[in-house]
Amino acid sequence: MSEAFSFATSKDKKEIESLLSESTLPYQDISDHLNNFIVAKENGRLIGSIAIEHYKQIGLLRSLAVLGSYRNKGTGKALYERLISHAHLLGIKKIYLLTSSAEKFFAKLGFSNVQRNDIPEQIANTKEFKVYCPSTAVCMSKSIDTDAFYLSKDILQLQPDIKGAKMWGITLDNIQFTYFEVEPQTRFEKHNHESEQITMVLEGSLYFETEGKISEVKAGEVFAIPSNIPHAVFTRDKPAKAVDAWSPPNQRYIQNP
Repeated sequence: MSEAFSFATSKDKKEIESLLSESTLPYQDISDHLNNFIVAKENGRLIGSIAIEHYKQIGLLRSLAVLGSYRNKGTGKALYERLISHAHLLGIKKIYLLTSSAEKFFAKLGFSNVQRNDIPEQIANTKEFKVYCPSTAVCMSKSIDTDAFYLSKDILQLQPDIKGAKMWGITLDNIQFTYFEVEPQTRFEKHNHESEQITMVLEGSLYFETEGKISEVKAGEVFAIPSNIPHAVFTRDKPAKAVDAWSPPNQRYIQNP
C-alpha cells in the first residue's frame, strides 16, 4: 500500500465526517478538534482517520475509522501509532476512549477496561461521553508515560517560533531535543535560560554572540552553552538548520494544549 499520513486540514473535514458517519462514529463536533486529527490517504483519497482531544496530561482517543476495503491491512494500527507519538509530544500521560465495537482491538494495544465512575472530570464532560456515545459503550484507558515511542517524519510538524524560524521539539522528563530551520537575517535576541544547551549545525552557519564574542558554527560543528549564560544567535545571508539538546528541558519549547 502507498498510504500517506498527515495532520488534517479544513479541506479534509467533509471527507472525515463522511467516513465517521459511515462507521457509525460521532462526527458532529470534529471542527472543535480538527488540529488533532491525523488522516491516511491513498492517491489523495481519504481512507482513514484518528484523533485525540487534549486536556493537559490526559487525552480522549476518538474517531479511529478506516474505509471498509482498507481494513485489516495495517492502516488502523499505523494511524494509532502516529496518534500515540503526537500524544507524547503534547505531554499526554494517560489516554481514555469509548468503544462499542473495537474492545478487542484496543485490548491488544494495551488498553484496559475502566468504570465510568473512575473517569476524570475533563473526559467525563466531553461531548463524546455526555452526548454522542451510548451508555453501553465500553470505557478503556492506557498509561503511556513510561513507553518508548517512535516519531515518523509526518508527525514532526514544524511550528513557528520567532519571525524567520520554525521548529519542532521532543521532551522527556529530564532531556529535550529540538530541530530548527532558520531563514537568512534572523536573530534570536540576547537571552539566557536554566537549561544547558548543546547545538549542532546541520546546514549553513549559526552565529553565537556571548560576552561580546561572536562564534561562527558551521555545518557539522557544535556549540555548547552552560546554564544561565547570556547569548544571542543569528544567521547572516544564508539559511541554517540545526538541532539542540537541552537539560533540563527548556519550558519555552514544550508544546501547550
